[in-house]
Amino acid sequence: MTAEARPRARPLAQDHDPDHRETRHGPVAQLLIAWSPLSTILVAYWVAQWVTAPLGTGDGAATNRLGAPLHVLAPARADETIFGTVPTVWLQARLVDGAPHWYDAVAALVYVTHFVSIPLLTAVAWFRLRDRFREWVAAVLTMTLVGIAGYLAYPAAPPWLAAQQGSIGAVSRISGLGWEWLHLDVVARLTELGQDGSNPVAAMPSLHAGAALLVALFLWPSVSRVARLLLVAYALAMAVTLVHTGEHYVVDVLAGWLVAVLGVAAGRAVTSHRSSHPTRGGPA
Repeated sequence: MTAEARPRARPLAQDHDPDHRETRHGPVAQLLIAWSPLSTILVAYWVAQWVTAPLGTGDGAATNRLGAPLHVLAPARADETIFGTVPTVWLQARLVDGAPHWYDAVAALVYVTHFVSIPLLTAVAWFRLRDRFREWVAAVLTMTLVGIAGYLAYPAAPPWLAAQQGSIGAVSRISGLGWEWLHLDVVARLTELGQDGSNPVAAMPSLHAGAALLVALFLWPSVSRVARLLLVAYALAMAVTLVHTGEHYVVDVLAGWLVAVLGVAAGRAVTSHRSSHPTRGGPA
C-alpha cells in the first residue's frame, strides 16, 4: 500500500479527549448533549419537592420528611440585625402602591433571566468555551446541589410567606408585577403559575442570586472590562430585585453568593485535576 493510500491517523489526543472529539452530530443534537447534565438539577428539585411537600404552608405537617421544621423568623431577624430593619419591608413600604411602575418592569425582566441564564451559558460553554465546559458543569452542579441540600436541611419562609403568617411587616410577592406595566399579562400569569408549582420554602440559600454571581464569576476571565462591569451590575441587580420583590432576604442572597463561590471552586478543582492528570496520548 502506498503512502497516499494509507488512511491518515487522527491525533491520539482527539481520540481520548471528549472536549475536542470530532462529532457527526448536528448543532441541535450537540445542544441537547450539552444540556444533558442539567437533568441532574431537575431530578434534585423533584426530590426536594417530595421531601418538602408534607411541610406545607397552611395545615401541613410541622416538619418535612427529614424532620426539619420551617424557619420563619430567623432570616428576618438576621436582616434586622444587620440593617436595623427588614430591607424588603422597608423597600415595599416606599415603592409598592398596588400599581406597576417602570422599576417593577426592570425587576420582572431581571428576575426571569434566572430561568434562561444557566441553559444559555451552558450552550455558550459547549460551542465557544469548550475547554472550560467541564469546569462550568461542575460549578453549576455543585452550586445547585449544595443549595438544594440547604433547602432540605433548613427550610425557610421567604419574606412574602412570613408576611402572610404575620411574622413581619407587609410584604407582597411582586416578582411578576412588572409584566403588567409592559402589557404582557400572559407572562405574569405564567410566572404565577410557575411559582404556584414551586417549592415555597426554598429560600435559603437564594439560587437566583447564586446563579447570577456564578455566571459573572465564570465569564470573568473571558470577557472585556466593560463586560465585567455589566456582569457585576447584573449580579447586584438580581440581588436588589429578589429583596424588593419579596422573594428573598438579604441573608438568603449572601448565602446564595457563598454557594456560587463554592461552585466556582469546584469547577476550578476539576480543571486543576485534569491539568495535573493529562489524558492518555495527550500532551504531557
